[in-house]
Amino acid sequence: MSAGQAVFLVGGRGSRLGDLTLDTPKPLLPVAGRPFIEHLLDKAVREGFDELILLAGYRHQAVEAYAGAWRGVPLRLSIEPEPLDTAGAVAHAAPMLRDDFLLVNGDTWFDFDWSGLRLSDGFSGLIAARDVSPADRYETLDIREGLVVAIRPRADLPSGVINGGVYRLRRGAFADVRGRASLEKDTLPTLCAKGLLGAAIKTGAFIDIGLPHSLKAAETILGLM
Repeated sequence: MSAGQAVFLVGGRGSRLGDLTLDTPKPLLPVAGRPFIEHLLDKAVREGFDELILLAGYRHQAVEAYAGAWRGVPLRLSIEPEPLDTAGAVAHAAPMLRDDFLLVNGDTWFDFDWSGLRLSDGFSGLIAARDVSPADRYETLDIREGLVVAIRPRADLPSGVINGGVYRLRRGAFADVRGRASLEKDTLPTLCAKGLLGAAIKTGAFIDIGLPHSLKAAETILGLM
């Protein structure tokens, strides 16, 4: 049985990495011997996703070589006509998207069973959440019986449950998005306020490559895979 469609956000500038992303989109930076995005694509193929889409923007020419297929699985590109941020990029790609799909941050490795992340009736979005220590770099989630009841701003917390950068979403959640909009600041809080956002706490290796020290840490994690 197919796990569905896997969509990857690869359009960000990655400004916190400085000169490393002047010519290379953050998801294409080398990690454990090859572009980071290839680790994500391989995971999606292993888990049975039958279509892959890259949502590209900054330096999009660098990802165009992936168009066509990856490991025999169809792979398509959606290229932003201008910087649209994360929710805007998804809305721009809406004609290519199925009724529900997996969405993965192109700068995050979260090693759990992506194919098992499924939407329940009544939800328009589901976040794969992770308990981390410390939690000072991230917004934290207040989850009650699988429902996200609040998204808390970043704070100097010793631990917390955070958004792990992997989601199952309904295409309709982006129907009202026009132009530039953020998944984290606009779409997810809106779904939360409407009682339409769920969360499933997952374990497994987790790292984002948004800072130089975490990019280096990803080398160790993915080098062991």
